[in-house]
Amino acid sequence: MLKDHLLQLQFTSNQADVYIALLELGQTKIGPLLQKTGFHRNIVYTALAELIKRKLVNKTTKRGVAYFHVLDPHPLIDELMQQQQLAQLTVGEIHSKKQVTYSESLTLSGKEGIRDLVEMVLRERADVYLIGSVMNLSHILEKEKELIQERIQKKEIQRFALVQAHVQHHADFAFFTGVRALPKQFPPSPVVIWIFGDVVAHVLWEEPETIFVLRNAKIAENYRHYFQLLWKQAKTVK
Repeated sequence: MLKDHLLQLQFTSNQADVYIALLELGQTKIGPLLQKTGFHRNIVYTALAELIKRKLVNKTTKRGVAYFHVLDPHPLIDELMQQQQLAQLTVGEIHSKKQVTYSESLTLSGKEGIRDLVEMVLRERADVYLIGSVMNLSHILEKEKELIQERIQKKEIQRFALVQAHVQHHADFAFFTGVRALPKQFPPSPVVIWIFGDVVAHVLWEEPETIFVLRNAKIAENYRHYFQLLWKQAKTVK
C-alpha cells in the first residue's frame, strides 16, 4: 500500500523500494540496504541520490563511512503544493491563449457523467434550473449527497426543479430550493434539461445515462426564459 502511494507521488519503483527499506532499517550503511533490496549497488546509490535531492533522505559520514536515514516527509506536501500552483498557472495560460468560441459541446456518460455534470455546476457557481426532473439525482449521488449539498450551499447556488407530475407525491425534494410540478399534459419523458450559467445539458435517464452538454450564453438565456414561463404555470409542491 505504501509503495503504491509513493509511486503516485512521483517515486520510481526503485526509489520507492529503497525508501521503504531505509524506513524499516533506520539509519544504516549501504550494505544492509543492498541486502534488503537485492538491488545492484549502482541502482541503490542512484535512488538515494534522487531521494537526497528531494530532501527525503539525509547522508552523514562517520569516520569515512556513509550512513543514510529518512528525513521528515513533509517535502512531499511541499512538492504537491508547488505542482498545484504550477497547474493553476498553466490553466491560466491555456485559457488566455485559447480562442474564445461561440459554442462548445461535449457528451458525458454513466453515473460518472452525472457526477461530472454536478462538478460543472459547482465550478460555474450559478443557480441551476431543471425541467422535467424525475428526481433520480438523489439516488445516483446517495453516498456523496450530504457533501455535495454542503458544497452547493457554501457556494450559495440555488436549485429549482420543474418535476414531472407523476413524481411530485413520492419524491425527496430536500436537495432543491424550490420545486413545482409540470402540468399533467406534459408527457412523461426520460430526458431532463439542466440550465446553469452559460450551460444547457440534456440528461437522458436511461442506463447508461447520457448527457449532452452545450455551452452557449444566448441559448442558456433562452432556456432560462422558457423555464420561467413554465414555472409561472406550474403547481407548487414545496
